[in-house]
Amino acid sequence: MASKEPHEKADDGDLTSAPRQKFQRTEEEDYGYYFYPQRSGSEEVKSFWRSLWGRTGADNFRCEANVVWCMENNPMVKLLSRALKSHGCEVNLRRHISCENCLEKVNGGFDPTTNQVVICQNNVKKRNTCCNVLAHEFIHAFDSCRAKVDFEDLHHLACTEIRAANLMHCSFLTAVAAGDASSINIKQRHAQCVKSKALQSVLMVRNVPIEKAMVIVDSVFDKCYNDLEPVGRRPRKNSRDPERALLEGQYYGYS
Repeated sequence: MASKEPHEKADDGDLTSAPRQKFQRTEEEDYGYYFYPQRSGSEEVKSFWRSLWGRTGADNFRCEANVVWCMENNPMVKLLSRALKSHGCEVNLRRHISCENCLEKVNGGFDPTTNQVVICQNNVKKRNTCCNVLAHEFIHAFDSCRAKVDFEDLHHLACTEIRAANLMHCSFLTAVAAGDASSINIKQRHAQCVKSKALQSVLMVRNVPIEKAMVIVDSVFDKCYNDLEPVGRRPRKNSRDPERALLEGQYYGYS
């Protein structure tokens, strides 16, 4: 996902130290702008606290309250925030998180041109969902910070989507519910769940044939699937894996 440059000054904190990428948007390939109306037109991008005072509405207030709660209490969000800081990309709520209205199909996104995480306030109502979205997008932010991901490159995009699916979405129980796993082929089907989720994400924001997207996902899958930083494990649903990862993070400088 990408958007225009914000009007905030550059000295109020950067989520990534890498230079901001300039996307050459075309009618055929818009990098996901379509889902984020406030980032596809002439309206300026509003930062976290500026939007609180500049707009009204229960959705906006609830979204921003949920974000604050997640930053203070959710173990995965706390771990990823600490990992970003350890790589020189400290999260600044005023600057790097924005609650906005989006189209129905999406819950959030990471905008590499403004270094902002977007939470779709009209779609994300529950606190737990907000935390999951925030953690997912922080993985993209971490990849941008650590690996200088080029979001225009489909191979880079596929890799970060594989990692987000692997660390946030495809627990064994999730894979079973989706029909991608059973008790006799857990490992293989878990990988298939991750691959399917990543493929869907790539196709959602890029106007490319599914055959091409499948080839690209396959070409980077093994390397990206086995990269578990900064969590160090594939968290199981309804387990204490996120809490354990948060505690272990201090040994890797994530404190």
